[in-house]
Amino acid sequence: MTIGEQIQNIRIGKELTQERLAELLQVSRQSVSKWELGQSVPDVEKIIRMSELFDVSTDTLLLRKEQARREKENPLHLGSVYLVVKDFQRSVDFYEKFLGTKVDNRCRSGDKFVEFYIDDKCIALMNESNLTGHCTDLDSPYKFVQNYWVEDLSAEHERVKALGIGQVTEIREAYPTYHYFHLTDPDNNIIEVTGGYHMTEDICQSCGMKMQEEDHGKNADGSRSSDYCRYCFPDGKFGKDETMEEMIESNLQFLAQFNADRSTNFTAEEAREEMRKFLPTLKRWRGQSQ
Repeated sequence: MTIGEQIQNIRIGKELTQERLAELLQVSRQSVSKWELGQSVPDVEKIIRMSELFDVSTDTLLLRKEQARREKENPLHLGSVYLVVKDFQRSVDFYEKFLGTKVDNRCRSGDKFVEFYIDDKCIALMNESNLTGHCTDLDSPYKFVQNYWVEDLSAEHERVKALGIGQVTEIREAYPTYHYFHLTDPDNNIIEVTGGYHMTEDICQSCGMKMQEEDHGKNADGSRSSDYCRYCFPDGKFGKDETMEEMIESNLQFLAQFNADRSTNFTAEEAREEMRKFLPTLKRWRGQSQ
């Protein structure tokens, strides 16, 4: 569609003749006809006047559609600002008073960091003395972290690596529903990018365990099960006829090892809530919420 065709469509929708539009714009009918035929283009003043008459934006007249704007948008969306603090509890108390709100939660990592939400944006305080884990690389002397999220973490990871502008880590897992990678800026500050991510590694589609070759279960014909581990699916069927909640409680037996492997500090209740979000994404429990 041309600008002239857009003017014609809107004019007809407003039940205006070319003569009437020309009169309102103080131009000749021939000028309006030339615009609509694509033989000439109205000047800026006339575009502005038509936007007022038609009650539409100048972008609408100029065919700057929302879809075109979306295609040019940066895929990155600001997620959080992390402040690294020395006296963690004192800082928590200070920001609770300053911001007039309590921390959103004591987060998933105990006293590693807490979160405040202001205008739907997150400000997090990170405990400098307890940064082991996904929040930082220990040999990087930075004082804050920028956090961004994207719809497709894998695609963004490839895009950022291709830019060649700084050191980029591999995609890492902080916990089953949170994946991220780090980019280091020229001042050695860390930029953390999180987002939607589908793991390519083998995980059991019943309990969520990461599987090596020897961990796979067996189908009824003795062949290797591609979906389930040997603990959940030993011989062509599930070893236990259990509910998802029972599976969650069973998994909690290994919470200490899970925390040690990932440098997290989940409580039993925090881990339980995370599994209630994660397990329904697996094949055995897909679609179940409890």
